[in-house]
Formats: sequence, C-alpha cells, structure tokens
Amino acid sequence: MNTSLLIASSGVRAYQGKLDTIANNISNVETTGFKRRAAVFSENLTVSIQNQTDQQKEVGRLTPAGIRTTFGSRIAATALDLTQGVPKQTEQPFDFMVEGNGYFQVRRTTGTITEILYTRGGAFLQTPVGDGRFQLVNAQGDVLLDQNGNPIEMSKDQEFVVASDGTIAGTNQRIGMVDFSNPQLLKGDGGVYRLTGGDVNLITTDYQIRQGFLEASNVDLNQEMTEMIKAQRGYQANARALSYADQMMGVANGIMRS
Repeated sequence: MNTSLLIASSGVRAYQGKLDTIANNISNVETTGFKRRAAVFSENLTVSIQNQTDQQKEVGRLTPAGIRTTFGSRIAATALDLTQGVPKQTEQPFDFMVEGNGYFQVRRTTGTITEILYTRGGAFLQTPVGDGRFQLVNAQGDVLLDQNGNPIEMSKDQEFVVASDGTIAGTNQRIGMVDFSNPQLLKGDGGVYRLTGGDVNLITTDYQIRQGFLEASNVDLNQEMTEMIKAQRGYQANARALSYADQMMGVANGIMRS
C-alpha cells in the first residue's frame, strides 16, 4: 500500500472513531452524572524504517534516527471531560449530587463475583434486606457503600437526612467518597465506571453532597453538533483522498500493463 493510501485510510479510521465518541456523548445527554469524552488525535510515526543508504539524502532530516514521519493520524485517547454538570433539583430523599471532586462507591454482585464500581450518578432507591431494614441501590442494583466499604443501611421508619459531607443523621455511617490518582483510567459501563489502573483514595474534603439533587450530564448539544459537523467534513475529505489514491494506483497499474 502506498503512502497516500495509508494516510487517507488512517484518517478515515480516526474520524470514524471521533464520530463514534460524539455519538456516545449525544446518546448520554440525559444520563445522570455522565461525563463526556473528547477524541484527541496524534500523528502516526513510523518506527524502524531503514535510514537512507545515501547519506546525502539524510541531510536536513529533523526526525530521530529510526523514526520517520508520517503516515497520517490516529486517535491517541478519548479524554474524560471532568467538568461539573449542572444541578437538577428532584426533592427525592435518595437522590444525591456531588459538587466538586469525588465519586460514589457501589458494589456489584454477579453470581459469586463481587466488584467495586464508581459513579457520579446519584439516583438511588430503597431495597429491602429483611427485618424492616433497607439498603440503597442504583438502577443497575449496585449497592451504595459507606466510608468503610459497607452498604448504607437504614430502618423503614428512619428519617433519612444526609449532611454535606455525606454523614447520615442518627447513624455512624457516612457516604463513602473516593477519588483517583488518574481519573482518565476510568472506563464507562452503563452509568458506572471501572478503574483500569492507578490508585483509589477515600476522601473527606473537596466535595459537597446535596441531597434532593442530581448532577446532569456535562454534554453540551451545541458543542457536540459543531464537533460532529467538523468530524464529518474531515471524514469526507479523507474518504475522497482515499478514492483519488485508489484511482491513481489503478492508472499506474494500467500503464505498467500496457
């Protein structure tokens, strides 16, 4: 494959990835606590291409030995945008919004497998656990945890009031809030995140919990539509370049056969 085909095809793949990222953002515009992602492009470097045997052709070269630019672009990362979403008042006692840093911890049990996940979506419901007691779960059934990693639990008739630091009135429980050494390593999974690396730290500052509020998605539809139009233009340009390169290869092959 020649250089023009490589550059154009890599551009098509990169812009397709950007369009997929934008589509995911738009589809989650109403998802509570959702954080948008932004595709970041980088230039492809081709490694270990042999240097020119003729040293005169190396004069003026700016790239390091063994590396030559360039074969188009690629998506280097889909960075998580941690901008705070706006508050939505619900007046529901089991809805919580995090202002500032931090994520809720929830525990998911699938068969015999238990894992800890993280979320900014603060919409929880009561679920009975026997003896007139309840735990709080999200829409996926994941259990909200306290500062010690235990389920938040309450009696049926207990008034449920949460202070701004997450302390639950009349109990020794506090909603456990955590932060990460590198939040970019969070991987979304249907309203919750899995951490794929780095450290998790329990935090007691730099956040406030607002009971009766939810954090809206930080997706701005106007911004996403603008980005989508730009990405479509880039995709079309690269697709056109790919077509032209293919046509040129066809002409060259025809000349060689004639």
